[in-house]
Amino acid sequence: MAPEAKLFDKEVAAIASCSKPLNELFSSLPTTIFEVMSKLAMEHSSVNLGQGFPDAEGPEAMKQIASKAMYDFHNQYPSLLGVPELRQAVARHSEANQGIPVDWVTETLVTVGATEGLAACFLGLLNPGDEVIMFDPMYDSYVSMARRSGAAIVPVRLRLPDFSVPLEELAAAVGPQTKMIMLNSPHNPSGKVFTRTELEAIAELCIRHDVIALCDEVYEHLVFGGAKHISLRSLPGMAERCVRLGSAGKTFSFTAWKVGWMTGPSRLMNPIIKAHQFLVFTVPSSLQRAVAHGLDQESDFYL
Repeated sequence: MAPEAKLFDKEVAAIASCSKPLNELFSSLPTTIFEVMSKLAMEHSSVNLGQGFPDAEGPEAMKQIASKAMYDFHNQYPSLLGVPELRQAVARHSEANQGIPVDWVTETLVTVGATEGLAACFLGLLNPGDEVIMFDPMYDSYVSMARRSGAAIVPVRLRLPDFSVPLEELAAAVGPQTKMIMLNSPHNPSGKVFTRTELEAIAELCIRHDVIALCDEVYEHLVFGGAKHISLRSLPGMAERCVRLGSAGKTFSFTAWKVGWMTGPSRLMNPIIKAHQFLVFTVPSSLQRAVAHGLDQESDFYL
């Protein structure tokens, strides 16, 4: 071993031995199960059912638009909010698919995938001691990100065999410290699509107890068997207290692009935007332009 390498190893060892405790939450977390299963699948040449890989590449037209945007010199920092073309397309998509009008100037934000959007929401909206109700089972990022904001998680287990919402248990879970209800519909991992009756019960609790709803709707176009996705934000009284998340990875099968978006009332969006600007600041502009094109197409383009 070269003398320089030995010296470097000694310096690293010295730093490790004298370092103060690292972040208690993240240093204690295991590697996500998605990464573990993907690694095992590669090692054993197995079919990988552990991660949300689509079964086909996304639309060719969107790839061509992203490529052209790069060569048209759209390669510098765009607005931290996202390029206007995509934010306008997000607003049109919201009204066309869920009947929810959105002011693209004050009520939209483009994020590095929906997961960064979730982190920005938790950091921007929650305070230490707040409680967040989450339906169990759930996407593994929810708990860790909400806890990083100092919030406490109050799980409500969906009822087998159909993963229905136990409405009495949900009502009992709401207390004076409840700040947010986290809703993922269509649901990961069960595939459940929350019914209108269930959504109306959740909306009634949110309004009665002045609770925010954070709606992860990245699978909104992946519904089968005659099921219909209804956004909680479309229900009466919920537009002013609900934030919706969407994802180009799930909608167009471009999971590596990591382009997401959110819509919500400006009073909630303002602190979320502040968190977003210090997490990632912005999102690649060429990819945003391609996603804008996709969202403006007819529904069979991305179903």
